Amino acid sequence: MTNSLENELLIATSLVEEALKDHKERLKHSYGVMKMAAYLAEKYNLNVEKAKIAAIFHDYAKYLNPLEYLDMLTDEEKALCAETKALYHAYLSAHFYLKLVGNDIEIFNAIKYHVFGRPNMSKLEEIITISDYTEENRVYSSCVKCREYVLKGLLNLALYESTLNTIIYITKDNMKPAKAQQEVLAIYKEKMKLDLLKLIKNALDKVKASNIITYDMRETSPFYDYLVIASVGSVRQADSLRGYIEMEIENTPFKLRSVEGAGTEWVLIDLYDIVVSVFTEEERERIGFEKLYLDTKRVDI
Repeated sequence: MTNSLENELLIATSLVEEALKDHKERLKHSYGVMKMAAYLAEKYNLNVEKAKIAAIFHDYAKYLNPLEYLDMLTDEEKALCAETKALYHAYLSAHFYLKLVGNDIEIFNAIKYHVFGRPNMSKLEEIITISDYTEENRVYSSCVKCREYVLKGLLNLALYESTLNTIIYITKDNMKPAKAQQEVLAIYKEKMKLDLLKLIKNALDKVKASNIITYDMRETSPFYDYLVIASVGSVRQADSLRGYIEMEIENTPFKLRSVEGAGTEWVLIDLYDIVVSVFTEEERERIGFEKLYLDTKRVDI
């Protein structure tokens, strides 16, 4: 930890302690966000101190009257905040970070966009956004479920579900979701398929599958987005894959549609957006399946 970041963290923590001294639950929440953000930063090989600073300071301006500090915001920020008032405290907290603590643009953006994120978020922005929703003091069922996803490494799924739940909540109050919020939902609806690929990979590892290849079929197939092929040592291992996949996707929104070829040397498992073909090594070599996809983009999972 550099001295500058260490000093920033001390300053930020002191300022937040003072700002939230009459709001103990909010202060407790801020420390909870910092704890989760630190855990995720380490998990994803990010600077932990940056994550802690952004997390502890994200609600600094929560109880300030935004009308008294409008001169701190750009015209564009004022317009967005006027449309979605929940953004005021985030934007102001970010600018107070620049004024009182430091000048790191990554920390600034992570604070600024923590309410519901934005398209093309950095990993630090993703971490602060989801830490705000899933820190250990959040007891709502939707928050608990998303926290489970986060702890399983399903960050994209957690961001999708948290955004969807927030949109549903504000819609019930006859409020309109922000444009950026709707964009984030669409982006992570697509990205969460990558989390399903991770779960499939976990299941393949349990049956000791080898030579695993994932193809991106989004531009070539109207029926599914990704194709995973793998080799196993026996028909029994191929048959057992279904059970392991079902275990991996349990308590997630992912569903298994069908299984074909049970008891044979080629088992095909359909998970709607993703299809898994697992062969015995001899059958895969005999069919030469990869020859059909020589020009198809591969995905590293």
